[in-house]
Amino acid sequence: MPLILIAAGILLALLSACAEGRWTQEGKTETHTQEDWEQCKAEVLSGQEHNKDTMAGGVNLSGCMHSKGYRFVEDLPPKPTGSQM
Repeated sequence: MPLILIAAGILLALLSACAEGRWTQEGKTETHTQEDWEQCKAEVLSGQEHNKDTMAGGVNLSGCMHSKGYRFVEDLPPKPTGSQM
């Protein structure tokens, strides 16, 4: 069982590092969003999210956030302003 938790933690870290974006929901503050994120993370690491049917099978952090009404938006790199010479 500890090996599963370690693997889930590593996968979670990798997925978080790859994503360039943020979770958003109208009317939610950044603090509330972070609290919901931490709750979802705890559920995934405790195995609660593994009991749900998903196409991916294992970790379902995105599904947890979606179930709370969030959507993921990609943060685009800033566009250069002015002329480039």
